[in-house]
Amino acid sequence: MAERKSVSMQDLADQLGISKVTVSKALNGKDGVGEELKEKIFALARKSGYVLPDYGKRRSKKVGIIMSPRFSFGDEGKFYMAMYERIIYELQKASCSSIMISPTMATLPSDLNTIRTRGLFDGLIFLGILDNGVREQITQIDLPKVYVDIYDRTHKSDSVITENVYSSYELTNYLIQQGHTKIGFVGTVGSTTSISDRYLGYLRSMLEEGIHPEEKWMIPDRSEEGTAIELSLPEDLPTAFVCNCDETAFRLVRTLKERGIRVPEDVSVTGFDDSIYAQLCSPPLTTVSVDTDAIARLAAKRMIKHMNEPQKQGGEVYRIPGKIIYRDSVAEKPKRD
Repeated sequence: MAERKSVSMQDLADQLGISKVTVSKALNGKDGVGEELKEKIFALARKSGYVLPDYGKRRSKKVGIIMSPRFSFGDEGKFYMAMYERIIYELQKASCSSIMISPTMATLPSDLNTIRTRGLFDGLIFLGILDNGVREQITQIDLPKVYVDIYDRTHKSDSVITENVYSSYELTNYLIQQGHTKIGFVGTVGSTTSISDRYLGYLRSMLEEGIHPEEKWMIPDRSEEGTAIELSLPEDLPTAFVCNCDETAFRLVRTLKERGIRVPEDVSVTGFDDSIYAQLCSPPLTTVSVDTDAIARLAAKRMIKHMNEPQKQGGEVYRIPGKIIYRDSVAEKPKRD
């Protein structure tokens, strides 16, 4: 049987009708190639079995991706693993490798030794919130860092997040446009930066319309450790709820139904994230779709920039807009109101 001929950059260039220089720039993570064309080049390279040659001088940069072990399962796990897979794909496009580390207080000493190993990592990406004790010790390590879906509280490193405030503001505006003035918020404010930001968007919308939120309609959904708690609803309910995430909205709809309250006929409900819970819910949830691809692309881009220029500190906050997905969990204000 004839030996399969190896694929060259020129082969890729010929198939795509572009120059070999353009292919080389894309595969080596150089500037000057648009994202759409870069995607096509990498897709063809993978399909063709192309392997980037090692000339002995290239050292692939390695990124440690730090993520809490609690994000390895459940709905949040699906969200963060999808984000993780997209980030490593974007890093691979720039010839960077990555290793995931999921530290706990028990494994922290060993994990710190690994991260501090000289020359092992060129940068760190923090994906989602970490336990405070873990985060405080890892953030002290002198490596370029990028925070994803969380803020860098020290403002020394870049953060790439969803535009939570404005998206929640728009969701609340939509409820008000449907005639709702009695609107509650479900989420433990202060437990995560995302929940706090989404609450601020809700609050801004309400106050701009001269509506003062009632304390009895502020419903916690989790403990300080992030564990889901039972939703405790008052007897006197609002006509709509803004929930900090789809999973919480899903649980709220279930709790309302157990009390014989219809959604959306009696109470409208919105979520956030456009996760699997948004579609499993009956009725399907009106929610905000998070652009995970755009977040991952920008996070990888900022990581690569800081690894290449470690002397230049970051500190910028990049907010990626979400998109409202209108489904059946919202209706006009019921006549009972």
